Amino acid sequence: MTLPVLEINLCKLAYNAKIEVCLLAQYGVTVMGVNKVFNGLVETAEALIKGDITTIAESRIANLKRMQHLPCEKCLLRTPTPSEISDTIRFADISLGSDRETIKELGIEASRQERHHQILLMVDMGDLREGIWFESYAEIVAAIKEILRWPWLQLYGLGTNFSCYGTIIPTKEHLDLFVDLALKLERDLELRFKYLSGGNCTSYHLMHNGQWNPRINHLWIGGLHQFGIEYVDMKYVNGFFHSQKECKLAVSDLYLFKAEIIEIYHKPTMPYGKLGVDAFLQPKVFVDRGVRKQALLSFGRVDVDYRNCVPVDDKLILLGQTSDHTLIDLEDSQRSYRRGDQIAFEVDYTALLSLCNSDAIAKVFIDE
Repeated sequence: MTLPVLEINLCKLAYNAKIEVCLLAQYGVTVMGVNKVFNGLVETAEALIKGDITTIAESRIANLKRMQHLPCEKCLLRTPTPSEISDTIRFADISLGSDRETIKELGIEASRQERHHQILLMVDMGDLREGIWFESYAEIVAAIKEILRWPWLQLYGLGTNFSCYGTIIPTKEHLDLFVDLALKLERDLELRFKYLSGGNCTSYHLMHNGQWNPRINHLWIGGLHQFGIEYVDMKYVNGFFHSQKECKLAVSDLYLFKAEIIEIYHKPTMPYGKLGVDAFLQPKVFVDRGVRKQALLSFGRVDVDYRNCVPVDDKLILLGQTSDHTLIDLEDSQRSYRRGDQIAFEVDYTALLSLCNSDAIAKVFIDE
């Protein structure tokens, strides 16, 4: 097996998806499964489908192209750029929307291709990423009317999002305000939204704490089934496969990153000579801990930031990295490591994102 490698446990991923679908169904919530952290891996999308998720969401058109054969709805989890209008209609059943000009172009292109396309109209409730500002009522009304005037477009629902750019934690007040807005729109426009989408997995904590608004019936979710973590209060959720390490590390053993030891030496912990900056032009502070056993590993910053990786062997200490090397302290481990041995890491969401987007990292799928 070529190293470094990322092992992804598809069986556990599918199980977590099934548990998630059943859990949220108790609150009347439909799950849209987010696959974007995996950079369009068809295998992980298939695992979500095995877990009874019927809509797969990606943020890149190229990833949706790769999964056209899958038996599910496909969603572009952002508003398409002007250059993506044609491919959005061709490869996505659903997309996020808020810009009226984009909606108009989607309507024209959907008519040209004679393909139905659904738009989840996004309202910004405070996180400052996509969507029409929630107080701009006339703009929201105009965007809905723009969708409804095109025969090949359909209004999928009204959506909002939290905890992505502005770090806003969704609260009961946020969702109640969002629902009040939706109810006013329904009355004024004489329609009924099929879905009110209340954000991502961070909104789940309101269910967890008994503060859910029952009119919210849709969430797009990745982190909950990927890591088994409730991210607002940082708790593992019962019934999900998850790491056995401290939850605050936010890693999962569903994903094991393995790298090979290039060399092992006993070296001082203080560099010899006048200090400057590292390969990334950053100064460093060193603590003299004497001579210790140190290994050089076959990955670097170009692959993944070591600060988002946690060794399976709790006695190992990650020291730092350059572009293509990572240094690790072996001194306290009970294992007798040798050149060529593998060091395994659990990874968090940020590391998983980096590894799945690196062509230099082999992907291996575990289905048991």
